Amino acid sequence: MLIIRIFHHLIFYMKYFCSFILLLFGACLAVSAQTGRRLIDSARSYKSSDYAKVISFANTSYKQAIINKQPALAGESAMMLGEGNYLAGNYKEALRWYFESEKLYNSINDKKGLAELYAEMCVFYVKNKAFKDADSVSKKSIAYSATLNNLNQLASSTNNRGLMFMDSGKIDSAVSSFQSAFNLYKKLKDKVGMAYSLDYLSSALSERGSFTKALQVLNESKALRQGMGDKTAEAIAINNIGELYLKEKKPAEAAPFFALAIAKAHELKYPDLEIYAYSMLTQTYQQQMKFREAYQAQAKYLELNQKFEGEKNTKALQELQTKYETNKKEQQNKLLKEENRTQLIKLSRNRIGIYALLTITVLIIILFYLLYNRYKLKQQTRFDAAMLEEQRLRSQGIMDAEENERQRLARELHDGVGQMLCAARRQVELNDNGKNEETLKMLDESITEVRDISHTMVPPSILNKSLQQAIEELINRMNNKNQVSIHTNWINTDGLELDKTTTLMLYRGMQEIISNIFRHSGATIVNIEMVNHFTDLTLMIYDDGIGFDKEKLLQTGKGLGLKNIQSRIAYIGGSLQIDTIPSKGVTYTIELPLTLVAQNV
Repeated sequence: MLIIRIFHHLIFYMKYFCSFILLLFGACLAVSAQTGRRLIDSARSYKSSDYAKVISFANTSYKQAIINKQPALAGESAMMLGEGNYLAGNYKEALRWYFESEKLYNSINDKKGLAELYAEMCVFYVKNKAFKDADSVSKKSIAYSATLNNLNQLASSTNNRGLMFMDSGKIDSAVSSFQSAFNLYKKLKDKVGMAYSLDYLSSALSERGSFTKALQVLNESKALRQGMGDKTAEAIAINNIGELYLKEKKPAEAAPFFALAIAKAHELKYPDLEIYAYSMLTQTYQQQMKFREAYQAQAKYLELNQKFEGEKNTKALQELQTKYETNKKEQQNKLLKEENRTQLIKLSRNRIGIYALLTITVLIIILFYLLYNRYKLKQQTRFDAAMLEEQRLRSQGIMDAEENERQRLARELHDGVGQMLCAARRQVELNDNGKNEETLKMLDESITEVRDISHTMVPPSILNKSLQQAIEELINRMNNKNQVSIHTNWINTDGLELDKTTTLMLYRGMQEIISNIFRHSGATIVNIEMVNHFTDLTLMIYDDGIGFDKEKLLQTGKGLGLKNIQSRIAYIGGSLQIDTIPSKGVTYTIELPLTLVAQNV
């Protein structure tokens, strides 16, 4: 009987609760139907000026569309949330919303929405160097646009595919795509689209080395934008002009454009562009030998970069804190309601109240237990990070000591033994009378040998030349008799700046690899490639020698040289991959993230 009475009691209150919810739901539907479309239109209008407003309007529109069961509007809102977060630098959140938009559009087979979404996702993937994914969504966007005969979307999708080609190094394909997109926009008389296509075409021409044509195209784009109100695109165009002048080795002309781009990016609250423009301004001042201004620009770049990362972390922490406080209040409200109910119900129901209270208590205990475990995990993570840092510093000390000892021995050889040999030669030469030719020859060979050893231990090229020049000098010195045919290929390495430690570790690794090839491989042809991908650096060395069994070599302990190379590359945050089969040659591939190098500069 007690259970039946409790059941009827719950049904009595549930009737009133359901009636209230239905009334509230109906009112929300009426308001949402009128404002949903306007909200998403407002979000689109702020795409080029205020990313926070894009996110705010799109978020409200998305919630209302879900409540109203409007999947098309919800998909569009999710896409705008993805774009807003992408422009604001929140890439993980942007990808989450893009996938949500894709799911909604697919549920109603909305090809127009999917065409626009995949075009935006292409840009996102290109930004994150995911070229395989970018190629897939780009093809889908173009196919849907062509099926619908939507020339505007087709032009936009073609532009984005051009960006993918350019960032993946396929410059000729990029030029063709941007030119096709420009022609489509011109046919539509869309000046905004024409301007964007010209911007991208200018960048591609610049990459191909056609600087004069690139500058002409970029100025044409800038002229189209005047009076259109697209402040973001205008700021990007100004920065691009500065980059073109810098590539033409005209830093004095480039500096004012970077300064103007910084001011406009700051006004737009566009941190990515502001930070990037400061880095370019630093390079500009360095080329002008204005080291004080370069230092100030670099300091501002580091300050903004650190602040931008800090703000993202602070926002994530605030969101976590809000979730925690919400959960805590919900638990407290449940406890208060349970206490009030236990005071009102009869003695026969006290047992139910006690059970409920015990359940809530257990939940709270579990919650605090989980929070405590999370705290312990964070502490352990910090401890592990500190231990890794200590190991890094210890390794740095060992390597610094090794390099210092190399320098000391090199100086002893050069300034001590080398000078003594030179003096001895001079003495023999003065007392020669034509009888000591063989002795003079031996002394010359000894002096050359001492100089080569000294240069090998501490090559002067590392101190005042680039990594590329240092490697070329190493090759010439080791291959002075042209016993091996060596081919080199340097891609995007002009202006590559690495800190001293990174340069030294890469040089030592290359020195060990080339030395192994000369001593053990029996190779007749060696190819060396260095490619600057701007976010990472790739060094590849491959020969046609006899190869070796890598696993057997490491297991027998004879692969100490390989382990030393791996240790040096790992120390600067890189990785070494060795691919070899006996009698099939060897390929050494060194990958180094340049973001880590920039942090160490």
